[in-house]
Amino acid sequence: MKNKLTHIELFAGCGGMSLGLDSAGFELFFANELSPMAGETFAYNILNENLSSLSKEKKNASKSLWIKSNYPENDLENRLRENPFSTSIGKFSDLDKNINLKEKLLIGNIDHLLDFLDNNPKIVKELKAKNIDLVSGGPPCQSFSLAGRREKNNHKNQLPLSFARFAGLVKPKTVLLENVKGITAPFTEADEEGKHKYYAWLEVSKAFALEGYVPVCMMLNSKYFGVPQNRPRFILQAYRKDVFTKLKKLQAKNEILLTSEKFYNLVITNKHNLENITEKDFKYYDIENNSELFDGIILPKKSHLNNDFITTNDAIEDIKNTSVTYELNKTNGQYANSINAIFSHDLNNSIQIKNHEIRNHNFLVKSRFRFYQVIEQFQNGLKKGATDLFTGKDISKDLLNKLMVEFSKHELLFINNGKEISKVPKNIEVVETLIKSIPTRKHSQRALRKLEPAPAQLTIPDDLCHYDTNEPRTLTVREMARFQSFPDWYEFRSKVTTGGDMRKFEVPQYTQVGNAVPPLLAKAIGETIKKHLNEIL
Repeated sequence: MKNKLTHIELFAGCGGMSLGLDSAGFELFFANELSPMAGETFAYNILNENLSSLSKEKKNASKSLWIKSNYPENDLENRLRENPFSTSIGKFSDLDKNINLKEKLLIGNIDHLLDFLDNNPKIVKELKAKNIDLVSGGPPCQSFSLAGRREKNNHKNQLPLSFARFAGLVKPKTVLLENVKGITAPFTEADEEGKHKYYAWLEVSKAFALEGYVPVCMMLNSKYFGVPQNRPRFILQAYRKDVFTKLKKLQAKNEILLTSEKFYNLVITNKHNLENITEKDFKYYDIENNSELFDGIILPKKSHLNNDFITTNDAIEDIKNTSVTYELNKTNGQYANSINAIFSHDLNNSIQIKNHEIRNHNFLVKSRFRFYQVIEQFQNGLKKGATDLFTGKDISKDLLNKLMVEFSKHELLFINNGKEISKVPKNIEVVETLIKSIPTRKHSQRALRKLEPAPAQLTIPDDLCHYDTNEPRTLTVREMARFQSFPDWYEFRSKVTTGGDMRKFEVPQYTQVGNAVPPLLAKAIGETIKKHLNEIL
């Protein structure tokens, strides 16, 4: 068996999956990503290509190729800010029949890539001949069904099918699909015959089975794999039928494999009546409910248990003072030093840790964040009472008295003659007056809990604030990246944040980090797949 396995990354994002798979022993053949903004980060860190510098120098990219664009290859400046949903009529392309795809990032729509492959069977033949070990990616799947009746004009509903179709063309040994927990929730489609309930995870499993892959499905949580984040994720591992057959010979009585084989045969037998196959005919394994199965035999092995999860304090305490310039591997964080060692990088000199700039907040925002930080420490269910007080709900006198006991233990942030002052409120009326002066319509905001893993919602920076009362602020991109298990040398590129209508197509740094697959999680899954391939090939 070769030491380095090969993989193709679809829906590559900023590179979290590729970074983790590389550490697990997979060598990237090529990648595809829709967004040029996320692609810029991927190219910089994974392929060592600085698209921003090339743009300023008016040079062409050599490793990052546009499948379609409205701009020529010598106009990188506009390409990097291009709306990827506007390229269907783009007349420029960097792909031709003689293209060498090795170590390339293909920026653009996967369906445009599939069109290119359909028109170039020689390239498809060459890809098949390479016997790629793994194709991985995370397409949006939440409302996907093979029936395809719901939101027909929503292109996202077809992306899982595009992923499966790509696997059917290239025929890798294995497939890895990652998605949010929501993929397991049922959704309803309506037509002239009535309403129909579907499960996207099941429909995706059928799609890969139709392409000749036997799926194994699971619900993981990143916190069990050393990631300081409570992040549930659906994972589908699928094995090409001949590969699965060899794996099953080694594990003939394994119930997980037997269940997957039964489902695969059912899909093949009923491929013209797939609606007859329901959630009762297949299952996914939840790490919370089927913990004993995550032992590394078929499903990834847990590395952390409830009593040793990595916390937010472990992840970011060593870089909380944003007035300090931190250098790589020179902080006191044991967790940071660990991930920097796992995902090592050739750096001749010490470098400044990037993406750690704070956002400017006015008094209203800082005072509000301080309030969230304080009430996060309240005990005996009083946090809800404080939240109700903040949102204007009626509070009983007895509860107000109990709340005041808690508030008297903490300093809130006030303003007096234009100067910000931290002080303990004298009475509940002072608290209520402060609350009225810092109103918000956004009640999803909260402070991090210092001694727990971070929550999964990381794409919108204003939803979370730091746990330290001396730091009433949102998290920096670097702190968010720590929660996702990115090493400190990994630099996020393009805009930091965005807003308005541009949210529809721009993927700034915060979104790149929040949408990424945690590299430590990808590493754990990749090591399991590599073990299986090494055992049978």
